[in-house]
Amino acid sequence: MEILFSNPIWDNPRPQLHAKNSSFPYLCELEDGSILATHQMGEAFESVDGTASISRSTDGGRTWGEPWSLGKKDYPFPVSDCAKITLLPDGRLIAFGYGFIRDDPEQAIANPDNGGVLDDIVFFSISDDKGITWSDRQEIACTWGRHVEAPAPITVLQNGSWVTPITGFPNWEAEMTSRMCGRLLRSDDQGKTWNDDVVCMEFPGDSITCYEQRLCQLSDGTTIIIAWNEDTINEKTLNNHYTISRDNGRTFSKPFDTGINGQTPFVCHLSGSSMFSLHTMRKDTDEPGIYGYLVDFSNGAWNITEEAILWQPQSKLITANDTTAAIFAYLKFGMPGAVKLKDGTLLMAHWLAEEGQYKTIATGIAL
Repeated sequence: MEILFSNPIWDNPRPQLHAKNSSFPYLCELEDGSILATHQMGEAFESVDGTASISRSTDGGRTWGEPWSLGKKDYPFPVSDCAKITLLPDGRLIAFGYGFIRDDPEQAIANPDNGGVLDDIVFFSISDDKGITWSDRQEIACTWGRHVEAPAPITVLQNGSWVTPITGFPNWEAEMTSRMCGRLLRSDDQGKTWNDDVVCMEFPGDSITCYEQRLCQLSDGTTIIIAWNEDTINEKTLNNHYTISRDNGRTFSKPFDTGINGQTPFVCHLSGSSMFSLHTMRKDTDEPGIYGYLVDFSNGAWNITEEAILWQPQSKLITANDTTAAIFAYLKFGMPGAVKLKDGTLLMAHWLAEEGQYKTIATGIAL
């Protein structure tokens, strides 16, 4: 893996004048070769005005234009949201994401005393004009009610189903509204109806998280889901685990260990049975950063063939934020994702915080 460039998607040019930050990026290449990056923009990392925005690149991700808003729905309460977009087979775009309900503008998203979080709303929207305008947002009901983490984009499976893995957040009192597991949110009729009946990742004991799940489907139809797993009882980070489906997400295997002790993972299909995975290493390591792996799945198991550190913070000392819930205390950079471009290179995006400013970065990678 070779780094070709690393440039900002958005970085506040005048922080002394404007309180603007960018985080949670995701990339989508359009049919014309331009690239859209969705990212959340707001006054601060958890500010009430945080909203899904879009930037465009026409030179392979090296430079980016001024962002525009994906648009918001009028709710009777403030909502801070983020979304990720996917190019559908018919040329339309679907934005899928979630937003937190901010009744109290002085309340943080996560309860620092117990790790519970605010209520939220899962939604999707459609664009017919390459992301310039979007349909009214449609809310999706899930098993956990309004306590859902929905950070992955929609994936269109080989059978045409729209799917994305989700999991539950504890409510503000740190109570789970349904069991702790990953579920596959699915629509078989292009968004008219949805269900999350299928459990796609679950551990014994109802105490292991399935945060930041990502999904890809291999050429032979094998579907892989990977997640950030934490033992909530012992407050211990586990290795990233993955599950397998060979029937277009109708059933999934037990979790398998990747052997990689990271957070916020990502996986995408390259060709045949090969994958590219990204893992955020923030704690329990002397070399924090974003790690990339080439993975061979030809034998039906996770086989790493190449590893590289693709990005590292300027300071290798990553300290916990003691005003944040323990599970989120090391959020200083993360949520890497990548897309394989038409020219065969990879484009990676992630967010980072430097001197109190949050910015998003695009990195070109040659395999």
